[in-house]
Amino acid sequence: MSDADYCNQLSSELEQKILEIGSDKVAAFIAEPVLASGGVLLAPEGYHAACLDVCRKHDVVYISDEVVTAFGRLGHFFASEKVFNIVPDIITCAKGITSGYVPLGAFLVSDRLLSTLAEKNPDSVFSNGFTYSGHPVACAAALKNIEIMERENILEHVRAIEPYFQQRLKELNDLPVVRDVRGVGLMACIECMDHSKNGELLADSCELARRIDRNCQSLGLLVRPIYNMCVMSPPLIINRDQIDDMVHMLRRGIELTLSELG
Repeated sequence: MSDADYCNQLSSELEQKILEIGSDKVAAFIAEPVLASGGVLLAPEGYHAACLDVCRKHDVVYISDEVVTAFGRLGHFFASEKVFNIVPDIITCAKGITSGYVPLGAFLVSDRLLSTLAEKNPDSVFSNGFTYSGHPVACAAALKNIEIMERENILEHVRAIEPYFQQRLKELNDLPVVRDVRGVGLMACIECMDHSKNGELLADSCELARRIDRNCQSLGLLVRPIYNMCVMSPPLIINRDQIDDMVHMLRRGIELTLSELG
């Protein structure tokens, strides 16, 4: 199936589900631009725009979950418009907004949605709040973080270093256990095949990535093991030499794991 056909199939499934439930009962559709904790899964080209069209057609709010992809991970403060060519109704974000130094989350509402709500409810206010909403320390950390990112051209650096990062990782495809190498920006996944020993598959699908992670740690590299996948989100200031070191340690960690498994 081509990417275009697959995209059409997925957006059609979304529309059919909305119709099945009833569009008047569907408040919102939420999607990550890149499915991060699922193993850096990339949607086919045009998927997000097609889903947004479906949501507009049936008056469903489109929410883009950019907790991972915002604030530099894909080389922009927000990836929805710059990378995936959509303007969602709401963007949720966290983590990168302070570079993780202080906990903070936020959401942004589009002019389109805000004006629609204002027209229908001219005297209303958004009165939701939590005990720590607008915490001055967290907000100060976020503002300083954004100031540093702009001053030191962090976003431009990510866009410049991304091709080298992705290209070096793809060199790991020559390892017999590697099934797929995928990613975008400074996020990537090495998906490995279940390895067999004495003709038997590993009983625990998580064991392979855990072994790789353990061996990589002994070499000085941390990866995120998810089932049979190794996920990486390196610092936004990583340079070429550090990428070379990372790929070298990852290759050696996989080789050590293969040696252990026979």
